[in-house]
Amino acid sequence: MEVSQSIKSESSSKYSWRVFIPFGLLSGFLYASGFLAFAFLIPIQYVFRKENKREGLLSILVSLSIVAAISTIELSRMGWKELPIFLQTLLLPALLLATIGAMNLLKSDAWVKIIAATIVVSVLFAYLFSISIGTPEARRSIADMIAQLLNSSGIQDLDASAIEQNYVIPAISIIMRSFGVASWLLLAGSWHIGNSLASARIWKQKGEAKKNAFVFSVPSWLLWPSILGWLALICVLYGNERGVFAIIAWNVSLAAACWYALQGFSLISYFFRLRNMQRLAGLLLILLMILMFYEAKIRIAAAILAPMLGVSEVWLQYRMHKGA
Repeated sequence: MEVSQSIKSESSSKYSWRVFIPFGLLSGFLYASGFLAFAFLIPIQYVFRKENKREGLLSILVSLSIVAAISTIELSRMGWKELPIFLQTLLLPALLLATIGAMNLLKSDAWVKIIAATIVVSVLFAYLFSISIGTPEARRSIADMIAQLLNSSGIQDLDASAIEQNYVIPAISIIMRSFGVASWLLLAGSWHIGNSLASARIWKQKGEAKKNAFVFSVPSWLLWPSILGWLALICVLYGNERGVFAIIAWNVSLAAACWYALQGFSLISYFFRLRNMQRLAGLLLILLMILMFYEAKIRIAAAILAPMLGVSEVWLQYRMHKGA
């Protein structure tokens, strides 16, 4: 997953502020935008990769300052009695920024760092979510707000208790089951995309050709934890289990399915690349995504077959090299 560590930045520290300040600002505004918040760690990882650890940490401070400033403006409009909410809104970006910073400061394999960071972030998010949104009082409050909104708009006359049982509780259950895969996608995606963009920039500055092959490979040591997660999920589904064990089983299983599915798609890209058919592979991928959007059976088939193809590479060495 990690781009070659031999690539080093040649940027002069004299002008490093021209990188960490604008990219820190970009990160902060991406998070504040709401709908682009999922990408706010990418500029930070770009700075860490292209410059060095000092500039990366400074970009984190700039990003968090922007988020805090925008949150303060919103707080002044709502009133300072909402200070606890203000602190809670800062906790999420601060935790994610601290995590991406720690991933760059610690010396270890990229997969080890990402998996460890995913576990830490998922556990903390799940705990914070369960004591805030997941409480009976919070669920009831959310149901009341939805009921008032629907009733006032004349869309439908629904009872708050029915909304809580039929919509709020299932939605909270889905969120709790997907913390792991969401955290992994956010951290791994930011790590890979940020490193790739920075490396492409460095290669361009050096006048070297960009290495554009998409290669994604899951380390072999993750196979058995993934299998254990899938077996645990089978036990959960068969025994109708609930609670912490079910949440862990769902999170591990979905995350494992996700990274092996990506390995499966990487293999498909590799097969097409061997035959110089990269454009056809891209068109087929777009077509598959469209069909998955409209047809549930295709979604289920892709969710099963892509991870199976990825897992099969553990025993069948389709590619001559490994890397991610």
